[in-house]
Amino acid sequence: MNILIKNGKLVTEDKIEDKEILIVDDKIKDLKASFSKSELPSELKIIDVEGKYVMPGLIDAHTHYNLVSRGTVAADKFYEGSVLAAFGGVTTVIDFSDHLPSKEISEGTLYRNSEATGEMAIDWAQHQVITRVDGDVYKELENLKKLGVTAVKIFTTYKSAGYFIEKEPVKEIFKACKKLCLLVTIHAEDDDIIEENSKQIEDKPYPPELLPVVRSSEAEYKAIKDYGEIAGSLDMPIYIVHLSSSRGLDAVKESKANGVNVIVETTPHYLTITNDFLNKEGAQKYLMTPPLREAEDNEALWGGVVSGDISIIATDHCTFTLEQKFQSNDCRTIFPGVPGTEEMLQIVNTDGVEKGLFDITRLVSLLSSEPAKAFGLYPEKGSLEPGTDADILIFDPKAESVLSNDTCHTAAGYTPYDGMKVKGRAETVILRGEIILDDGECLGKRGNGKFLPAGLPGAYKK
Repeated sequence: MNILIKNGKLVTEDKIEDKEILIVDDKIKDLKASFSKSELPSELKIIDVEGKYVMPGLIDAHTHYNLVSRGTVAADKFYEGSVLAAFGGVTTVIDFSDHLPSKEISEGTLYRNSEATGEMAIDWAQHQVITRVDGDVYKELENLKKLGVTAVKIFTTYKSAGYFIEKEPVKEIFKACKKLCLLVTIHAEDDDIIEENSKQIEDKPYPPELLPVVRSSEAEYKAIKDYGEIAGSLDMPIYIVHLSSSRGLDAVKESKANGVNVIVETTPHYLTITNDFLNKEGAQKYLMTPPLREAEDNEALWGGVVSGDISIIATDHCTFTLEQKFQSNDCRTIFPGVPGTEEMLQIVNTDGVEKGLFDITRLVSLLSSEPAKAFGLYPEKGSLEPGTDADILIFDPKAESVLSNDTCHTAAGYTPYDGMKVKGRAETVILRGEIILDDGECLGKRGNGKFLPAGLPGAYKK
C-alpha cells in the first residue's frame, strides 16, 4: 500500500517537525514539508492527521506471550498478545525463549520462533534465557548469534526452579558474551537474601502482602551491585530488566559511578501502582516479581527516567486469567505477572508527558528508539528514516479515556490499571506499510508478523 500522511507533527527522539511522510509499499520513501503531485504514486491513500503526532511504531522490549509455566499457559498467546499490542501502538515486541532441557542454547530460539511464526500479527525479536552452562558456552552463543539473537537473559534468583546460575558459570557467560558482542540482560534479585527473608517467616502463611518482604528491595540492590562488579571487571555492558525500587536505582547509580555501563529498563506498574494492592481483596491480580513497592519507589523511578539513569520503559507483559491467578493465595505459588503492553503508551504519556516530566520526544525515545538501539534493531525499527520499515503510530494526544477491565483486550480479562484516567490514544497503527489499527478497529492479520534478526546491540557500538 502507498500512503501519504499529511498535516501531522512528526516526532522522533530528538525533534518535532511539520512534515509529510510518504510510504511506498512497506518502506518509508521520504519526508518532506510538502510533496508535489509528480512525486506521488498514482495509487495512494491519503491520511490527514491534523492535530495528531506521527511517530515510529513502539517497541515493547520485554514480553512473555504464550508463556508455559507450571503446567499451564499464559492467557495471551502469540496472536492475542500481538493484537493487544497493536491497540497500544506497539508494532514490535521482544519476547523470551526458554533454555530447553538437554538442548543447546540456540534450540530455544528455534523452537520459540517455530511457535510464533504464523501466529504473530506484529513483528518480533527474541531474547534467549540461559539457565545452565553444560557445554562449550562460546560455541553455543556463537550459534545463537547466527540466528539473529544478540541478547541473553540470566536470573540471579529462582534457584529452586532451576533458573539461578552460580557465579563462576555466570562469568563464563559474561566472557563469551563480551567476545561475541552479546548483551547480557539480568533479572536482578539476590537469591541468598530472598532465602534468608523466607526463613524469618517459615511455617507461617505466605499471603500476597508478604512478597515485598521476601523479595525485598535490598535483594534487588545487592544483585545489581554484584553483577555490576562482574561486568565492570570485564569492561562490558549489562542490562537490568524491570527495575522496581529506589534501592535498585541506588545500585545502578553506584555502578555507573564505578564506570559500569548499565542500561536500565523499568515498567509502567513499578512507576504507577504500589504494594497497597497486595493488602486488598483480589491481591493476586497485582502480584509479579519483583513485587510492587512503595509510592516513594514510584517517585524515585520517575526521577531515574527524568535523569536518564533509566532509558527504556517496557512492560514484562505476562498474563494469567483470574481463574489461574486465584488458584493460590500463597505469594510463592501465585502465577506472577500482569498485563501491560496495551496500556504502556497511555500511562507514560499521562504520567510523564502530561505531568511535565518530559516531552513527547522523550516518550519516543523511551518506548521506541532506545529499545531499538539497545537490541540491535535501529534504524529499521524505532526511527522515521527513509528506506526503513514503515512502522508508524498516529497518536491523538487529546483523547481522554479511563482504562477498564471491560475494554482491555488481554485474554486475562482484567487490567491492573482499572479505573485509571489517561490521556492520548493510538488512533492508527501501520506495520510495514499495512494499516493494522484504524480508529479502534484492529485490522492486523494472524501470521503477518515477521521475526527480526537483531544486529549489534547499541552498547557495543563505538
